[in-house]
Amino acid sequence: MLLVRDVRMLDGRITDLYVSDGVFVSEGDASDEVIDAERSLAVPGLCNTHTHAAMTLLRGVGEGMELDRWLNEAIWPLEGRMKKRHIEAGMRLACLEMIRTGTTLFNDMYFMEDEMTSVVRDMGLRAVLGEGLIDGFDMEKLEREQRRIPGVNAEILKRGGGLVMPSMSPHAVYTVSQEGLRWSREEADRIGSGTHIHASETEKEVHDWIERTGRTPVRYLDDLGLLQKNTVLAHAVHLSDGDISLIAKRGASVSFNAISNMKLASGGPMRFRDLADAGTNVTIGTDGAASNNSLDMFQAMKVSSLLVRNRYGASSVPPGEILRCATVNGYRALGIKGGLIEEGYAADMLLVDPKHYSMTPGHDLVSNIVHSISPEAVRFSMVNGVVLMKDGHVPDAERIVDMAQEAAMDLIQEGV
Repeated sequence: MLLVRDVRMLDGRITDLYVSDGVFVSEGDASDEVIDAERSLAVPGLCNTHTHAAMTLLRGVGEGMELDRWLNEAIWPLEGRMKKRHIEAGMRLACLEMIRTGTTLFNDMYFMEDEMTSVVRDMGLRAVLGEGLIDGFDMEKLEREQRRIPGVNAEILKRGGGLVMPSMSPHAVYTVSQEGLRWSREEADRIGSGTHIHASETEKEVHDWIERTGRTPVRYLDDLGLLQKNTVLAHAVHLSDGDISLIAKRGASVSFNAISNMKLASGGPMRFRDLADAGTNVTIGTDGAASNNSLDMFQAMKVSSLLVRNRYGASSVPPGEILRCATVNGYRALGIKGGLIEEGYAADMLLVDPKHYSMTPGHDLVSNIVHSISPEAVRFSMVNGVVLMKDGHVPDAERIVDMAQEAAMDLIQEGV
């Protein structure tokens, strides 16, 4: 039993919190460990529902390019040279950044995710890892992936210890064949996982897909059986009214990646208010650090809030709704009971210094969390009842940064 004593809740209450077997519980017996919060502010851990974590090594690459050029000229050539050591260094750096900036759960789509499971477990975060599927409409390549990816998923389950789980992650309608998309859904059903896919990110994608198939990407995915309750649609910027109704009807979630969409000039912003009012589970993501350029969910919340207000009006989205998108909605999208500091929920939590300059004065604590907080105000992070950061310190941080810098330089020099 863990006791976190003298905690200040977002509603102003001062209380004690109890954790047992990785979840919050009501007051229990004598505690094995006691943490004195000294009236620090308890905030649910943040959930990043769309990222490519190891792309921290590509932070700053391909500046000033729109999505098509950025992928084809800057990112994919470098990714083609990545080896395990590069991806591991990038993943470890990403985990460090996420811990320091309040994330406790992330939804990843990348490569060598079976190998990266051990890195995530070592860093202590909760994650859903999806091995990216791109078959390029090549049936021989799809067959190779159909032989390979089930083994990746089995390894994630084996190594994940219940904190790291697999998903199926076909990249997008324009990079994965109809057969590959159908198989992704079938494999997700077989292993009981969700599906994570980019959808309707740019106007070009939507225009091209309507010309090619007569359907929007969302309608196309639904016809193939991919639009389900455990599906996360990343970006979902360019949606028709029919798309929004269909997403809500199927119970799929969307991941709002406001900063990445602006950086790559993908258009938008996403039709947040229309989606939420239709009953869609709206969540927040950062995308990869190469297109953001950070994994800071506090930044993502603020920019999301401001973009929604800019489109719909100053009173269109209260801070509490944005915070829910970044916490409980994200956990729900990934099938995990978490994102709230309540009995029976995963003990994933932050402690924030209420006297930090970015939290002062405390007229509206939730607004401060969404609009003004600095990551430096986060002094403590806990996942599954295990402390990952205390007094702002994450073990081995300096070594992790040095390793990432070395790996990034090695990656760039390989192409010279």
